[in-house]
Amino acid sequence: MGMTALRESMPTVIRSSFVGDATSSWWARFGSFIIDLGESRTVDDLRADIASQLGKDSRVTRVSAGAPGTQWDEDHTFYPVHTSDRTDLISGADHIHTRRFGNPITFSVNVPAKNQPTINGEAPETDRYEVSWDGWTAVVLWARSTGEVHAPTAAGQVVVGILQDALKAMGHSLLVQACSPSCEHLFGHRSMRVSSWEGQELHFDIEFGIAEPNDPVWVKLQGDLGATSTVLAIHREVALPAEAFARLKNTARRILLIQSNMRRQTGELLSRDYAALLRADVGFWRTIGHGCQDAWWFVRGKGPGRPTKRLIAELWLGMAAVESLQQKYAEADRDFNDVISEWATPELFTIDLKDDEANVESLNSDFARAAIENKSTRMDNRGIVIATLAAAIVGSGIGAAIGGLLTAGGAS
Repeated sequence: MGMTALRESMPTVIRSSFVGDATSSWWARFGSFIIDLGESRTVDDLRADIASQLGKDSRVTRVSAGAPGTQWDEDHTFYPVHTSDRTDLISGADHIHTRRFGNPITFSVNVPAKNQPTINGEAPETDRYEVSWDGWTAVVLWARSTGEVHAPTAAGQVVVGILQDALKAMGHSLLVQACSPSCEHLFGHRSMRVSSWEGQELHFDIEFGIAEPNDPVWVKLQGDLGATSTVLAIHREVALPAEAFARLKNTARRILLIQSNMRRQTGELLSRDYAALLRADVGFWRTIGHGCQDAWWFVRGKGPGRPTKRLIAELWLGMAAVESLQQKYAEADRDFNDVISEWATPELFTIDLKDDEANVESLNSDFARAAIENKSTRMDNRGIVIATLAAAIVGSGIGAAIGGLLTAGGAS
């Protein structure tokens, strides 16, 4: 909603044919770089404070907190990319608190290419960037050289470090949501090939499109725009679909993380079952000995079935969490499809969404469910047998004791 208001504040849009040669050529790309507020969930003047902190970085040559006012700011929750606690994973207790600014922060960066991060040994090939960041989405713009067909892969990566440093100094952190947790390319994989034309005063036009499936998205702008205005104009167009994209991808990654954990747990459950079968296949007397031992542990409430029961409970909770998140995913997917029909272009996001979408849509928990139900049934039956055996052992002991007492009494 905030970006809608910002877009309406732009000069009147008049469709043009973009005739003649472009006056400026740029590359741009977007990334989902989401502020993690940590323990400081209620922060006043956060946007201005971040802008001030960015201004202290020697790599930042200009910074603007944007128009005053927080009426379009929104607070949301996201899930971290990694989690090592299985309880947090299925409960969602490890969620983070974030804020998206209705008015983005813009800043300029100047870092020699040789001092910037590389990807697979490839250098970024540019020193200067214009950045617009709203707490969730960053758009980075830099000059395009004549004849460049594809954007340098590593270009813009240095911006992530600048944001991380600024937030860390303030006690916050940055959730970097790349296409996958292991990908070195932290931005969206589809770059934007930007061309701008001079236009009449108060007239503004922007269009997105793509020529071939593997090409960058082309962006055409017309208006009285410099580098800062250009990056802000592109950000205003991609902000709403990028917001829905970030929520969609974050939910998908959480679902897949839970599903991966469930596969490991199902394997562990089956391994325990197999180990129990091997333990039972050791001959009659040893089997009887194991049964008596299990009965004793069962009576004491420390039977070997307790870890298995915990596994089964966690698997049921995992399936419930996946079902709940799938509903959340469906809502984010509807939001994404609603806004993408009006803003930017779907091809800007397809590369980074297709694997997650396919994996979420193909999820099937039938195997885990069958393993749980089979094991639960066997545990119920085995529990009855062990309880009966325990009662028999205890009963025989009591009977023997009573018999001994009666015998002793008769002898006296």
